Amino acid sequence: YNGSEVDAVKVGTIKRAKGLEFKQVLLPDVRPHQIGDAEPPTDGAERERWERLRRELYVAMTRARDGLWVGVA
Repeated sequence: YNGSEVDAVKVGTIKRAKGLEFKQVLLPDVRPHQIGDAEPPTDGAERERWERLRRELYVAMTRARDGLWVGVA
């Protein structure tokens, strides 16, 4: 977000949004295991994947300046 008022919708990935800021952020399909609704896996590879998904969710959520909309599936 650069302060200019432009009517537009940007669709992108979480990885491409890192370091950017947006007026509104919509996360339409967040899974329960990404938000702490499930116990973390004990298997090493699965646990790494689980932690990566949680970090990506954090990045996505912190891109919002004025509003955050989260759809939980």
